[in-house]
Amino acid sequence: MIPLHVISSYSLAFGVHGPGRWVRHFRDRGTPAFALTDHENLYGLHPFLEACAETGVRPIVGAELETPGGSLLALCATAGGFAHLCEWITAARKAPLTTDRTIARIRAANRDLFCVVFDTDLLQALMPLYRDHALAGEHRRIFAGLRGPDLATARTATRLGFPVVAAPRFLCLSPDDAPVHRVLRAIGGNTTVYQVSGDAGPVADAIDPAAFEAFPGAVENTRFIAGAITYEPRFPLVFPDSPPGLSGEPAAALRAAAIEGAQRRFGELSDSVLERLAYELGIIEEKGFSAYFLVVQDIVRRSPRVCGRGSGAASLVAYSLGITNVDPLRHNLYFERFLHPERTDMPDIDVDFAWDERDGVITQVMNAYGVERCAMVCTHISYQSRAALRETARAHGLSDAEISSMQKEISHLRMGADGTRVSRLAALRRIRADAPWPEILAVAARLVGLPRHLGVHPGGLIITPGPVARHAPVEMAPKGVPIITWEKEGAEAGGLVKIDLLGNRSLAVIRDALANLRDNGHTLDEATWVPEEDPDTVALLARGDSMGVFYVESPAMRQLQKKTRRGDFEHIVIHSSIIRPAANRFIAEYVSRLHGAPVPSLHPAVDRLLAETYGVLCYQEDVSRVAVALAGFSASHADRLRKVLTKKSRADRIATFHDEFFAGAAARGASTQVIQTIWDMMLSFDGYSFCKPHSASYAMVSFQSAWLKAHFPAEFMAGVISNQGGYYSLAAYVGEARRMGLAIVPPHVNTSAWKWRGAGRELAVGLMSVAGLHHDTGHAIVRRRREGGPYVDLADFFGRVRPAARDLDALVAAGALDRLGACRENPTGRLPDPPPGETRPRQLALGLLMGRSDPGFGLGTGFGVGPSPRLPSGPDWSAQEKRIQFFRRLGFPLDAHPLALFELPGRGRFRAAHARTGRRVTFWAWPITAKTVLTNRSEPMQFVSFEDETALFEAVVFPPVYRKIGDLLEDPCPCRITGTWEDDQGAPIFHLEDVVEKSTRLKTGTRASSGARLSSSTRAPIRTSV
Repeated sequence: MIPLHVISSYSLAFGVHGPGRWVRHFRDRGTPAFALTDHENLYGLHPFLEACAETGVRPIVGAELETPGGSLLALCATAGGFAHLCEWITAARKAPLTTDRTIARIRAANRDLFCVVFDTDLLQALMPLYRDHALAGEHRRIFAGLRGPDLATARTATRLGFPVVAAPRFLCLSPDDAPVHRVLRAIGGNTTVYQVSGDAGPVADAIDPAAFEAFPGAVENTRFIAGAITYEPRFPLVFPDSPPGLSGEPAAALRAAAIEGAQRRFGELSDSVLERLAYELGIIEEKGFSAYFLVVQDIVRRSPRVCGRGSGAASLVAYSLGITNVDPLRHNLYFERFLHPERTDMPDIDVDFAWDERDGVITQVMNAYGVERCAMVCTHISYQSRAALRETARAHGLSDAEISSMQKEISHLRMGADGTRVSRLAALRRIRADAPWPEILAVAARLVGLPRHLGVHPGGLIITPGPVARHAPVEMAPKGVPIITWEKEGAEAGGLVKIDLLGNRSLAVIRDALANLRDNGHTLDEATWVPEEDPDTVALLARGDSMGVFYVESPAMRQLQKKTRRGDFEHIVIHSSIIRPAANRFIAEYVSRLHGAPVPSLHPAVDRLLAETYGVLCYQEDVSRVAVALAGFSASHADRLRKVLTKKSRADRIATFHDEFFAGAAARGASTQVIQTIWDMMLSFDGYSFCKPHSASYAMVSFQSAWLKAHFPAEFMAGVISNQGGYYSLAAYVGEARRMGLAIVPPHVNTSAWKWRGAGRELAVGLMSVAGLHHDTGHAIVRRRREGGPYVDLADFFGRVRPAARDLDALVAAGALDRLGACRENPTGRLPDPPPGETRPRQLALGLLMGRSDPGFGLGTGFGVGPSPRLPSGPDWSAQEKRIQFFRRLGFPLDAHPLALFELPGRGRFRAAHARTGRRVTFWAWPITAKTVLTNRSEPMQFVSFEDETALFEAVVFPPVYRKIGDLLEDPCPCRITGTWEDDQGAPIFHLEDVVEKSTRLKTGTRASSGARLSSSTRAPIRTSV
């Protein structure tokens, strides 16, 4: 019997096993083919096809589709059937299909789909169509499906003349799968396992074809259908048409646009430019990619500031079209990493837009090209350990309080690399033995890694010549954009050419900083702006003084800059590429060679390729180029090696490449030692790495950012903070601004913009940072002030803005109404509650705020005329109380470092700026970010960034210390730390030995209560990563 109804975990909240597990199961049992038929989706199609290709099992593509009275299986007999199925699923996702619409679908695909129907009413309605098929000799396309020995269905099918086919549901492989299935159904139904009806059915090995012996032809028809389906999924590349309004052949149009654009970039074109353009255009035209380039050019024209990146930045054509901003000839960028004659898949072009403009650009593109021809790529969101535990516990009826309590109890168990998540949950079983926790933990461990729901890719856009739904099922994402239901790998495997339109906050930082400069009377001609040649910018980067600077602000990158003391463009490109998890050993070698250590000769062919990186493989394309030059790989085979090396799940494929590489290199005279050295460098590309064009493109943005920091620090830091999303927290960026000598100006309704603003040596807090202030109110404050001038007093402010009580509370507490008569001693949060059964109208709230008790006090009876009302008077806040209040509302004190707010017992005179190599000290510091990593022995350790009033510094916490004090560094608060300052290739690093104590006790002010503590909820969380 050929299984025609196999359910995978891509039937969300229902299926238990992934497609690959089912493929291996049937391979082991000698089953030649089977149909994966998930519920109204093809989410798992490409993992299914890939697993089948690896094992030799023949895939049958299909899906289970709902009908008014049941369901049916639609199995693809042809490529046309696949297109029909995609459209059918797309339609079903929009609204349930009626019987008439279902019949219309079957009629339209009568030669392309096999239908196994489990709905007897639908079978009755299909009789006219069935008779038409029979007359045409096509009556064997519709079958009555038997899930089991169902006599009633068989009799109906016999009476109507439909053949029957055995189609039992394959869902479970072992009895242990049933509890997992039950929990998934409870999660999907938002109920508990105790209310889930039905069961998972028999396990796969218990499904016996003999059960269908009483139904003639039922088992034989499974083989008939499988034999009649000859469809072998093939997905040719699908390109978008030329941009709207373009006439003529795309190849000619691209050639003309490239020449015109190159003349704008270079003026008179040199022979080298013309030769490179001719070479690239020849490959682009041969591959049929001309229209694709024109479409991308059409898209980037919709925004004044873009950053084309990825391997496409190696293309001179892309540079000429304005898609990218780095000259590939000047910077020796390798075009073949992007495109070469042997490449059969379609490389995508990545383009960054300002993060707050990207969605608007995508909307414009969809409107211009047609919504039915456009869709975003999706992401498959899987269960992670924490969500798996919480959802499983909820499905067992536990309350959120019980679940939270349990999660706190086990919070000390840290998650390592992705592959350790299941074992992490398995370890929880040892913690609690009381029911129902053992079962919860066992099932939660099984959920980890299963698909949970679909998300939207950060920027992958598909544009097709006709409706996208002819090529892939399409759904509407919750955010209101259409998505194909495959991830980026599936989109690539499905032949759909992706254009990545991504959001980049640093482009918005540069945009806002330049606008701020213009407002302050400074002008900058961007056409002649060459920040990479500015000495002050180069020096800033060489010092590692790059906090806030895009792409080079991480602790690891700043440390590397301090070690190398190089800030020129070419070295920044190298450094931003060589920083990757598995390359620490080679980074150390690179730094040593940079400072004069000899560069060992590996092989003449390799030495020449790696000269600019001091003999170290740095870029993705280095892998491909070395494989070609040293081991004789073809360009396409070398490209496959590169892809395998950069994927984490590569162990089953890397051995073959290893043997081929060693054999090829040995044949060209390389010694085993040299080959091993190069192979080890290649293995350091595990997980992720970058190509040189990508890093060069981002380095250009880095230099623009660094130039602004070097010359206009206030405007730059205002842009960084306003656009959020950097590597560090708001408080950390404010601390950096103070170290740069900038004064922080508090928020005020008469001076603050919504965003932060900089001028001279002052950095003005934006209303966006006032906690509790509604976005609309903040913008209204700025708009009404622009329209009517500054607010004269409280009455004027209330009359023009009409804020809610919560907004008033936020503004008063942050000092934004100071000098208008407001007093922080009486924020609106202290207003008395209204009488029982009554609401507190806004007028009453304002009246109480003003010291008025008349409930009838309103804004329409002379409000704003005469003397300004005042809040009840009282003693002023002390300076310390104001700092604390400001910290509570904005996350940082106005005129001091956060350390100044806390009692710090035993604090001496040592500060971070006094660091000296070899000195062992104990002092107070504030953690701002932490990165947990695993050693080669899979032991967790941590790199932590600390600061005090004088400096930012890096600390390393080795495994023995981390096991002892790792949890103590999770919260941002003063920590008294002990350790020794060491020199790490020229960069200072603090070897942390202990956290002696932490302080959460605020200093008492003149009116602060003794022992006041800052609630943890008011502190910005420390930035951590694993």
